[in-house]
Amino acid sequence: MIGSRLNPKSPRFSYPKLTLSVLSIFCLFYLSGCSGTSKLPEGKRLYTGANVKLESKEKIKDESALSTQLAATITPKPNTSFLGIRPGLFFYNLAGTPKKKKGLRSFIKNNLGEEPVFYDSVNNEHIAALMVNRLNNAGYFNSTVGYKENVKDKTVNVTYTAQVAKPYTISSIVYPTAASDSLDQLYRDISASQAASLLKAGDNYNLATFTAERVRIDAELKNKGYFYFDPDLILFKVDTTQNNYTVNIYPTIKPEAPAKALVPYKLGDVRIYTNYTLRMDSTAYPNPPVRVQGYHYYPDEKSLKAKHLLPSVFLEKDSLYSRRDHALTVSRLMGLGLFRFVDLQLRDSDSLAQALNVNIRLTPSRLQSMRAEFEMVTKTNGFAGPGFNARYRHRNLMRGAEQLQINFNISQESQVGGNKNRSGSDTGNTETKSGINSFMFGTQAQLDMPRFMTPFKTNNLRSEFVPKTRFTLGYSYVNRVTFYQMNAYNATYGYVWRPKSRITHEITPVNLQFARLSKVGPEFQERLNQNLFLRRSFEEQFIVGSMYNFTYNTQNQQQHRNDFFFNANIDLSGNLLSLFTSKVQGQTEIPNTFVKQPFSQYSRVALEGRYYQQLTRGSRLASRIIIGAGIPYKNSETLPYIKQFFIGGSNSIRAFRPREVGPGTYSVTTDPNLQDNASNGFFDQTGDIKFEANAEYRFDIIPYLKGAVFVDAGNIWLARASADRPGGEFIFSKALSQLAVGTGAGLRIDAEFFVLRFDLGVPVRDPIQASPYVFTFPPERKSMVLHIAVGYPF
Repeated sequence: MIGSRLNPKSPRFSYPKLTLSVLSIFCLFYLSGCSGTSKLPEGKRLYTGANVKLESKEKIKDESALSTQLAATITPKPNTSFLGIRPGLFFYNLAGTPKKKKGLRSFIKNNLGEEPVFYDSVNNEHIAALMVNRLNNAGYFNSTVGYKENVKDKTVNVTYTAQVAKPYTISSIVYPTAASDSLDQLYRDISASQAASLLKAGDNYNLATFTAERVRIDAELKNKGYFYFDPDLILFKVDTTQNNYTVNIYPTIKPEAPAKALVPYKLGDVRIYTNYTLRMDSTAYPNPPVRVQGYHYYPDEKSLKAKHLLPSVFLEKDSLYSRRDHALTVSRLMGLGLFRFVDLQLRDSDSLAQALNVNIRLTPSRLQSMRAEFEMVTKTNGFAGPGFNARYRHRNLMRGAEQLQINFNISQESQVGGNKNRSGSDTGNTETKSGINSFMFGTQAQLDMPRFMTPFKTNNLRSEFVPKTRFTLGYSYVNRVTFYQMNAYNATYGYVWRPKSRITHEITPVNLQFARLSKVGPEFQERLNQNLFLRRSFEEQFIVGSMYNFTYNTQNQQQHRNDFFFNANIDLSGNLLSLFTSKVQGQTEIPNTFVKQPFSQYSRVALEGRYYQQLTRGSRLASRIIIGAGIPYKNSETLPYIKQFFIGGSNSIRAFRPREVGPGTYSVTTDPNLQDNASNGFFDQTGDIKFEANAEYRFDIIPYLKGAVFVDAGNIWLARASADRPGGEFIFSKALSQLAVGTGAGLRIDAEFFVLRFDLGVPVRDPIQASPYVFTFPPERKSMVLHIAVGYPF
């Protein structure tokens, strides 16, 4: 991820020339007959589209939706136009008839051009008949549709006028009783779900609702054992003889329905094959299976223990077949992360009537994997250097589908150039512009157990997502040459589960983090002595606490017009430990210590909400708000450095570099004690309170290339006033006037599996400036910030 201000010495854009060029192209379109009618063949007229008018003596319910349904029948679609301009038709005419299949003219015609749509290709009678059919399906029987041709020179558009009759409504839904014993159970099961019916007395007759009701009844029956039932077996008899615009509905079963579809099925033998491949046959398992809890388990438990797999199997012998349990079993087995394919095969039992034998065939994934990558990192503070990352994964560590992942990273950075502050001046220290400045090493191990591991017994969750117990253990080492060396350790124990597809809970009852400076250079020690906040930021940090994380996300569902994401994180540290040390150990001095180490005590909350609104097929509006606050108390005077908030960068306010804004109106670049430190990139501007808001308009340009226009605003503040950082405290009445604001535009190469993003940000408002509104047009190049990143910002 790269973010840097553009070089002020680079040649600037010539905006007047650019404007003239755009106007010239725009005029050229018009002068070249961009309306597309100048080269129409003799006797041909261009079809420019149609519109629908609804007329009725009665008030039309959901008029807009009905109009949209009728408009969907109109074909063909006219040529694309914008303000009377038809660029596709223009390029089609411009290319003419290419002599070769390849070449510039062929490319223009086939890729940029659009073949003209002539009016003689429109069948108005057929379209009107389709509209009448749609009206009948919606209950507006006896309606009529007429049309009128609107001829203008060489173009024609059509107006379809629908005379909408009074709609028929449902008077009653009468569920029949069984005419024979063979249908008695089936009709009782159908009637039992009547309360959830989509057909309601008083609603308009609508064929689409009848279709959806058949699917609903089928789903209900599938969960009650009717494995062979089908929605097409349901017949709705409609009685319109009352002649008062009402109908009576009589659901029934078609007489030709097969007998096996009318009875519920139970499950017979359930066989589980944990090493299935397509090349296997019946001779692949010569030995008898392991019998566990009534299941036939093949081939043995040497590679995977049955007791850890069976909580993900919800199909049990002698129980009624349920499609819900069928789908739940497939989802849970795939969620284990141990199998490439999961296939459930159901066949009629040879020994039991109305019973299904189940074969659960599992194709395992590769047990272990290793991934390594080299990278070159360039940061906005002038640091650059190589890096190496490696990841090892084991998918079945202890024969219970436990997943172990070990990450290893090492990097080396040197400052290759001076850093520039927000005024554009060079503040780099010439003594640190070359040579090795930083070395970092880290490793992190994560173990996911596909079950809850608790001191008390818990029930197996009936969720399609596997509940997990997660353990992490990590270590990192940072060596800022001639400045300091730091060792950091972390360990967590927690639970992750998703009761529903949109909701995720993550509880971490044990969160341990410890950071300590092991060596401090004399120059950096002098800076610590000069600045109290900086010294406290680098003090030994011992975090003993708990965390809770809640996520609600609709984006992982099927495509919606609007999507919503919400995340809440609560982080507490030192409260129980403070109670223990004060009450049990009798410590009265502040700070209290545990194993001779002072520990951090704070409460921290962070909230993030995102809203994605689909505007057109190729455009979307994305917005985000972040609110966070952390309060240190008792044992701590400041939040631990790793828990403080920051703002700015490629995923934040993109008109500023990472961690360059705040707190409040304080600026490190004007602090005489920290100017050198800021230029070396060793000091980040952080705070206890954060507010950020972002809005981004995203649109398609061509396949795999998207554009964006964005506005970002926000800042961070201190919870308490600090003499070391004047102007940084949060004052509600001044918060709005202290927001940093930026805007800009970007390009995204979106190949679905990979997104490369280029965002160019320009500051609009900088709270540290005497005149905070800093935007000029055209903007100065030295004020622009270019970010190159992977993935969308939110």
